[in-house]
Amino acid sequence: MNTGQTLLTIAALLLLGTTVISVNRNYSNHGMILRQSEIGLYAVSLATSIIEEASGNYFDEATINDNLLTTTALTSASGLGPDADEVTSPVSTTAFDDFDDYNNLNLTVTVPGVDVFRLRAQVFYVNPSAPNTPVTTKTFHKHLKISVTSGAMADTVSMSYVFSYFNFR
Repeated sequence: MNTGQTLLTIAALLLLGTTVISVNRNYSNHGMILRQSEIGLYAVSLATSIIEEASGNYFDEATINDNLLTTTALTSASGLGPDADEVTSPVSTTAFDDFDDYNNLNLTVTVPGVDVFRLRAQVFYVNPSAPNTPVTTKTFHKHLKISVTSGAMADTVSMSYVFSYFNFR
């Protein structure tokens, strides 16, 4: 084997090594992207579950037994949150019977093999003309904002839902 063939062999081995390292790096990046997608999907699913659960409840404690025509009997803006008999330790949403019980909800959910998620919720009254701006007056519109964080997620997943009360009498 002469010098030219030896140099060609060395160059071929260097090219092969560079290709193997590049392919390995791409597989690693692909795995990280899949992991981040899985964690993000779980975060969105958890937020959606809370929204669906909350919207399946009554609009307000006052609407459980009565059809309201005015906002006077509704819970005050400062009183939004679970009633005293609905507060449990550890926190459970199964006792909640109306939409505003989810105010100040702070849950930690562990999904085995995925991650630990922190869910936080806020409920506030809004006017239909500005559904993202809290108001202190009672209205027939409540806004639920959910934030989901995780140690493995770079961003926070935030979802919102406006729940309105209509009386068709």
